[in-house]
Amino acid sequence: MSNKFLHFIVFSFIGLAVFLAGYLVSRKSDPADQQALINNSLVERFNQTEEKHAAPTGIFTLTSGEASFSYVSISGEVLYYVPKNGEIRSVSIKNPTAGSTLVAKLQPNANHISWGVNKALVANYPTGSIFYDLTSNFSKKYAANIKNPILSKTGAKIAYAYFNNETEEGNISIADSQLESYKNILATRFANWQIKWLDNDRLALTKPPTLENTQYSLFVLDIETGALQNVLDSKNNLELVWSGNGQKIVYSYVDPSTQEKGLYYMDLNTKKEIPLKPTLDASKCVWSIDNKTVYCADQNSFVSIDTLSPDTPAKEIANPNGVNPVANAIDLTLNSTEDYLIFKNSKDGKLYGLSLK
Repeated sequence: MSNKFLHFIVFSFIGLAVFLAGYLVSRKSDPADQQALINNSLVERFNQTEEKHAAPTGIFTLTSGEASFSYVSISGEVLYYVPKNGEIRSVSIKNPTAGSTLVAKLQPNANHISWGVNKALVANYPTGSIFYDLTSNFSKKYAANIKNPILSKTGAKIAYAYFNNETEEGNISIADSQLESYKNILATRFANWQIKWLDNDRLALTKPPTLENTQYSLFVLDIETGALQNVLDSKNNLELVWSGNGQKIVYSYVDPSTQEKGLYYMDLNTKKEIPLKPTLDASKCVWSIDNKTVYCADQNSFVSIDTLSPDTPAKEIANPNGVNPVANAIDLTLNSTEDYLIFKNSKDGKLYGLSLK
């Protein structure tokens, strides 16, 4: 009897020990398992996965309506101006189907906009010009005698023609964008210079036709020394586009003897005019970041031209097979990685993109 009782006591203690061990193990493991389940639930509920979309290929539409003065940011965002209502909107190159976003609202009917990389811009109107900083919502209206102000690439400075209509005298000048300080570079008796920043030290000055002179001339102005270099003179219907380093141009004009248009290339180091391709218009071209390749819109296709090998035929890079905004392509620009070419269709006013991959 005593042996059976002793066995009962021993097995009871063993069973109790096993139960307690299992309980303690479960207490140690359950919180972690439960926390893992909670964490997984939170991840599924609150960590939304990035929406997947296919990057556009071929030629595609970027805007549903009229868009002007487009600018492509480093991030691939295309900023543009809607003339009829003054809106600045943005659209993603790689996801245009998501639609555009309103960035700011300016005065409508600007006749030109120049951009800085810091989301600053100068909008020119028939009644004067206005500087806008879209990041801080700051704006400043310039005086009416400040003609054709152009923002530098950084957005920190403007170049402009200051002109007194009564005395018919003025200056090519530079200033900070808020006009707190300025510097006169070159005296002038002409008010309507077309100005472009080439780099921190040089401006391109184009003199457009007047009643007295129906031809174009092009100069380069050193803003430190005031030295003026004549680059092109007496050209009919001159159109030109500058390379990113400000040292080369591709340009077109009508030869007065043949009345035919041609496309030409010049390096300012040599100032030698090199024929590239007949019939093409420089207003339909844009330079690559390599400063040697030029992309142009021909009548039915986009082509690339190697300016260092002018005898090599232009290379076709896209042919839309008749669905054709190409013939009306203007204002060409490239994104920073040259994956896409952006252009405006002058016929319908919309922006389009072309995948270069």
